[in-house]
Formats: sequence, structure tokens, C-alpha cells
Amino acid sequence: MTNKIHTVIFDLDGTLSDSGILTLAAMEYAAPKFGLPAPAMEDIKKATGYPGPDFYYILYPDYPQDRLREVDRFVEQQEASLLPMVKDSLLFAGCRELISTLKQKGIRLYIASTGAHDHVYGILNATGIIDFFDKIECGRPNKLDMLGEMTADGEKSGYIMVGDMMKDSEGARANGILSVGACYGYCRRELGEFDMYIDTPAELLDVINELEK
Repeated sequence: MTNKIHTVIFDLDGTLSDSGILTLAAMEYAAPKFGLPAPAMEDIKKATGYPGPDFYYILYPDYPQDRLREVDRFVEQQEASLLPMVKDSLLFAGCRELISTLKQKGIRLYIASTGAHDHVYGILNATGIIDFFDKIECGRPNKLDMLGEMTADGEKSGYIMVGDMMKDSEGARANGILSVGACYGYCRRELGEFDMYIDTPAELLDVINELEK
């Protein structure tokens, strides 16, 4: 049976955007001010996708949570100030070309992110890709419900969710849509969470062509 792919839903951090670059730069400045060790990039990648302050609870589980909420607010401000300086390195190679090609094919593009509103819109605006997206949902902790609402208006077989974390694959599975793990980003193939995997953004076009045969 041929499936017409009408909508691709992207996660942002770790899928389209190498946001750890921004967070690491902000944390290297902020951590000493709060008496914290600066996190390693690998630790940031593992926590990426969780909304603040949950992100910081994962990085610093033994630090008082009320203090981590202060860290969250401070780092958010630092990220906003650093964004203009790192914006050109934020998108993973090939992602701009991918979303441009998908748009030219008439496919709807959505963003589903648990990141804060200012963070998500800041990256989308700074990298110049915001106008490619027909719908942007963010700032909510539950991706399952988010995807349920976003896929309520079309044939389920026509949706693809591209992400890097378990909540992306679980949200897609619970809503009956195909999940694709972005291994060029923060997704780890060995965890086996997604229906399919791609090693470059361009491979998503091959996936769509195969599904539509």
C-alpha cells in the first residue's frame, strides 16, 4: 500500500539544532558563579530535550532544586545573549537543505519541542528557518499529548516524526505514526527506540521515497 507523506514533524534540539553548543557556552560562564562544575558536552546531550529546570536536575542531581531554578533562569539569559554569536554553527549540516527540499515537495513541516518558547523561537529565528514551518508547538513537558493534537487532522500513515530521544519515539508510537531517529544528531542507534534511523538529513528523502512507492 502506498503512503502519501503529507507532514514531517521535527524535534528541534539534537535533531535540527546542535543546541548543546549554545548551552555549553552559557554553562561554562554560569557554572562557576553558582559553585558548579561546568558539564561535559556528552552530559548536556543526554539531558537535552528536557525542559528547564528538569534539564539541570539531571545534570546536577545533588544540588538544591530551588537553586537550580535560579541557574535555569540565568543560563536562559546567557543563551539569549550568546545566540547571535553561535547561530551559524547551530544547524546540523544538511538540515537547512532538507527542510527546504521538503517544503518544495509540498510537505507540511511542524516543530514539536519540549523546549521553552523563547529558546525554540530564538533558535528558529536566529538560524533563519522559522518560515519553513507551518506549525510550532513547544514549552510543554508531554510530547505524547503534543503529537496527538498535531496529528489529529490527517491520515496517520502520512506523518513522520523525526527526533533524537525516547520521548520522540514513544510519542510517535502512542499516536500511531512512524518515528525516525536522527543519528547525525543526538540519537543513539544502539538504544533501538525508533522505527527507522538516518545517518544524514538527506536520507530522510530516501525514506519518504521508499514509503511512497
